[in-house]
Amino acid sequence: ILSGEDGLADTIVPRFMAAGGDPDRVIALTSCPDKDGKGEHPPVLPDDLPTIRIAMARVDAKLIIIDPLMAYLSSGTNSHKDQDIRRMLFQVAQLAEETGAAVLVVRHLNKSTGGSALYRGGGSIGIIGAARSGLLVAADPDDDTHRVLASTKCNLGPPPDSLTFHL
Repeated sequence: ILSGEDGLADTIVPRFMAAGGDPDRVIALTSCPDKDGKGEHPPVLPDDLPTIRIAMARVDAKLIIIDPLMAYLSSGTNSHKDQDIRRMLFQVAQLAEETGAAVLVVRHLNKSTGGSALYRGGGSIGIIGAARSGLLVAADPDDDTHRVLASTKCNLGPPPDSLTFHL
C-alpha cells in the first residue's frame, strides 16, 4: 500500500486488523532509497516501481493500493495530460501483469458538479480511460448514514449492481 493521506498507526492498521487482515502479508511503503543510496524519498511513480516490485515479492503481494494516485506522481508527470498519465499507468499495469497483482488506484472527485460520474475524477480522463473498472463511493441520497458503491466503468463484463453500506 502507498498511502499519502491516512496514518498507518491510527487509521490503516487498526482498520486492517478489524477486518481480519494478516499483518505478515502487507507492506506499507513509506519511502524508497535515493539513487545514490545516501538517503530516502517518498515513493514516486513510475520511478520507484523496481522498489515496489521488491517489496511485493517479500509478501507475494496480490494487490497494490495507491491512495491517492496524485500523491505519488513524479514531477515529470502532468496529472492532467492524457499521454503522461497513460505512459505512467502502462508501467504500473506491466508490474501488475508480471506479478499477477491487481491495482487499486484512488483519486478524488474534482470540483465540478453534475454531469457523468466518469468525468468527475480529478486529473486526466486517461486515468479512468486506462482502467478496466471504475468505482465511485458517495453518500446515499436516501440515508446520510450510509454510502453507495457504484460502478462507473466496467469493461470486462456487465456492470454490477450498486451496493449500500455503513461504517
